[in-house]
Amino acid sequence: MLVSSFDYEPSSFGGSMKHLGKSHLVTLLIGLVLGAIALGAVQAAISVTSDVRIGVKRLDDGRVEVKLQQLDEEAWVDLDAADARFLPTDAEVDRWRYSSSIAVVGTVETEPVVRADPPVMCVHGHAHPRDDRFWRWALAASDVATFQYGVDVRLYGATDAEQHVNGIRDCISHDPITIATSLPYAEELEEVLAEARAAGIHVVTFNSGADDAATVGSLVHIGLDDFGGGERAGDEFNRQGVSGTLLCVVHEEDNVGLHDRCDGIGETYEGGDVERISVDLTTAEALGAGHAEHSRPEHLQTLIAERIAEGGVGAILTLNHDSAVAAMSAIEEAQAEIALASFGFSDTLADAVRDGQMRFVVWDHPVAQGYLAVSGMAMAYTLELSQLNPGVFLNGAKILIEPTLANQERAAELKSMFAGPPPSPPDESDEAEGN
Repeated sequence: MLVSSFDYEPSSFGGSMKHLGKSHLVTLLIGLVLGAIALGAVQAAISVTSDVRIGVKRLDDGRVEVKLQQLDEEAWVDLDAADARFLPTDAEVDRWRYSSSIAVVGTVETEPVVRADPPVMCVHGHAHPRDDRFWRWALAASDVATFQYGVDVRLYGATDAEQHVNGIRDCISHDPITIATSLPYAEELEEVLAEARAAGIHVVTFNSGADDAATVGSLVHIGLDDFGGGERAGDEFNRQGVSGTLLCVVHEEDNVGLHDRCDGIGETYEGGDVERISVDLTTAEALGAGHAEHSRPEHLQTLIAERIAEGGVGAILTLNHDSAVAAMSAIEEAQAEIALASFGFSDTLADAVRDGQMRFVVWDHPVAQGYLAVSGMAMAYTLELSQLNPGVFLNGAKILIEPTLANQERAAELKSMFAGPPPSPPDESDEAEGN
């Protein structure tokens, strides 16, 4: 530890010094944030204190010499003498004089505030990455972020609220410092997240459920502006002169974020009514009677084709990649002139936009959401190490990513995004699903 450098004049000293301490040192690593948000990574926090005292002696020639001692266990030890440590006999009255600086080494045993082992964090999505392209990208990004932050991450996927709850309880049993979870059905997760908070575990939410984050005690919510994305889609359909009933295809019936997207397009679309088609692509059996023999994509394709056959459909907005592919097949089967757009992204959808099969896509930023979920957890931990109350400091903040709309003019640029194939889903042996 270095005592603050004093302004001084040669051969002069004056003043006093009290108990010295080294404050907590916390380095905040700036992470990726779209817009203008920065999140931190924990490195270390160490507290060191040392007792010192001042000695004063009058010399034969009338000068006053001052020295500094430091307590080493039970004995006082002289520190290196400062070059400027003498008060001359003709020193001006009522004027402070300062010595040169002296290096002070802490002698008290110090304990790192951070754990010896990497802290455990859990990330909970509401689908399995092997089955859902969005969650494949999002959880892969979370995995990368945990490597960068030096933490031990457990990734969880779930196909329904019961699995989601079981996954969070499994995470709690591993004594994590923080949990990040998507929030598609807040009411079902409220109790188990209260259990986590009661165990001293910070809760961060991301992806769906921005408006419900406060109800589960989330420190900060990070996700897409789902309602705003729906509004932008409606504006773009209007700009392109689309008319007729618009079908908004909800592929997870209980996911509030998807309904927010349909609500948003309902606010802005001027070409006709907005009608929802609900199907659950996360379960073994899709909704709707009479189609149990179909696989999930075939079932959704059939539902859309049947509605097209009833007439009046002018546009379709799907909310993920798989639904978009099913809708393209249904439109092709019906040989209908229907404007199609979708949330989500892939090289397949980029080709479809380029070739005119789709009008545009709304990029839902899975990598940013997965990465920033871990960044939010790291920031909460950083605040705690800084002896700040994360709940008060963050105050339930919401970080909403503005959706990016890409039409045919940007198709080539979109296609160039893919330098290689999407990440592979985690091995079954590595993926904690909480079943």
